[in-house]
Amino acid sequence: MPKSRSKFVLHATVRRTGSDDASFDDARAGHPMERRLNRIERVAAAYRGRIDLRFEDGMRVTFETADSALLGACEMQHRCAVLPQASRQKIVLGIGIHQGVLKQRAKDTADDAGDLAAQLARIDDGILISQAMFDGLNQELNKLARPFGEPVAGLAAHTIDWRRELPSGAYGGESFWPTSMHSLPTPPYMTLQFGLKTLEISEHHPIATIGRDPQSDLVLNDIHVSRHHCRIERTLKGIVLNDLSTNGTSVIPDNGSEQLVKNGSMLLKGRGLLFLGRPFKGERRGGVRFEVF
Repeated sequence: MPKSRSKFVLHATVRRTGSDDASFDDARAGHPMERRLNRIERVAAAYRGRIDLRFEDGMRVTFETADSALLGACEMQHRCAVLPQASRQKIVLGIGIHQGVLKQRAKDTADDAGDLAAQLARIDDGILISQAMFDGLNQELNKLARPFGEPVAGLAAHTIDWRRELPSGAYGGESFWPTSMHSLPTPPYMTLQFGLKTLEISEHHPIATIGRDPQSDLVLNDIHVSRHHCRIERTLKGIVLNDLSTNGTSVIPDNGSEQLVKNGSMLLKGRGLLFLGRPFKGERRGGVRFEVF
């Protein structure tokens, strides 16, 4: 069966709609815009989205299915809605989604799905999808949609009630369900410990990044560690380590032999140690302790 040439483009924009006070200090306010963008990026990764563009106030993400794009959009709204607002500012998230066509051959011309999705991202704290996107959804997710009163960029559009709870039958695909729904499964669960810092990977925090980059969830300042060394994520198969580094990641299970993961993936189980950029030589110091349960 030929692979579908459809893609589903999500455009998310974070806007400040309150008083545009010249004295507003983003850093003093706790970087509210950046916090929302970081949450949007994590949700996109959890739903297998590919970030095509990230700009100052938003990002463009491509998904393989309409369902994953919409579930991701709903989760983005839920995750951002619980963040505190800044004084005299209201920070809102607008999301638009449109179905496009994948460019698979050199002679294929680029479509305008991204631009159309951007024009759909016009509702404060809302989601607006095109008719083409609506047609690709399963029946349970279609129940979230209501016709929008006017065309957007010449397209028939639907608003999405992302606050509504859905039965488990609405969810499919490879990713875990949004944490706002009561029917969530809880396992697998993982803890990472390095020195005095402990990270948890769960339904509330499905992805952790490790590397020298100061924005990593776990920062390791070692010459053998790459800037973006590895990513550990929660999937339906379990907790998966994805190595992105030059020197690789050594995995030493408590009950098993050492394995080197380099530019590849590995399912983590039980307890053990991770050594980033160097092999285990009998000295446990410098390793990242993990436990999956």
